Amino acid sequence: MIEVKNLSKQFKVPTEKKGLFGPKKKNFLAVDSLEFNLEQGKVLSILGPNGCGKTTTLRMIAGMLEPSKGTAIVDGLDVRKHKHSVKSKIGYMTNNTSLYDRLNVVETIKFFADLNQIPEDVYKPRAEQLFEQLDMKNYLLKRIADLSTGMKQKTSIVRTLIHDPDVVILDEPTTGVDVTGQSVIIDLIKSIKDSGKTLIFSTHQLGEVRDIADQIVCMKSGKKVFDGTTDDFQAINSNKNFNEIFMELVDE
Repeated sequence: MIEVKNLSKQFKVPTEKKGLFGPKKKNFLAVDSLEFNLEQGKVLSILGPNGCGKTTTLRMIAGMLEPSKGTAIVDGLDVRKHKHSVKSKIGYMTNNTSLYDRLNVVETIKFFADLNQIPEDVYKPRAEQLFEQLDMKNYLLKRIADLSTGMKQKTSIVRTLIHDPDVVILDEPTTGVDVTGQSVIIDLIKSIKDSGKTLIFSTHQLGEVRDIADQIVCMKSGKKVFDGTTDDFQAINSNKNFNEIFMELVDE
């Protein structure tokens, strides 16, 4: 189970005013007092326009960013007190994940498996299964630098799942992937769901949400504006589709 309690993150951002040591800065609240619960084995989609705080929220839950206030509890562990233990439970992928250009796909996955101290006889069959699911067999010996954006994205997903985490967090996993690749990734996400893992993903593709999510949290300007099931979301206005309801929720 994941419990998000009064989670907030404040950044210092430059202003147009000049100071002695460069532009003056002001406080910017990227995530503001966010709260929600996600049951074990359920799938949550976080929705919102660019800049609403989705990625900041996911990074705080994953222990990659220190909250300014509040916390997240992952399987009973407070991310502020047990950051390393939480990280070991989570597989986190963002579309900004850096991969090493000089390594090929197989070498990349081996590198991350070694980082997680996974024995070869454990990670190899797991990697082979993921390569098969993501239709990557013809690209395994290609250097990362030579891969398309979509294939880099798939490699990042394998890296994320190679240690078989209990909780999977995917930040816009289909960004930069063609229609065929999106379908393959969605099928993989469904298989993650079927395996009983807890899954959080953010996306701009609302069709993905309707097909996969058990729960939706919608954000606007760092605040939660909706938290409920997909049926609850549709029930906001039964005469409108998901896109229209979403636009109403986040419209300024």
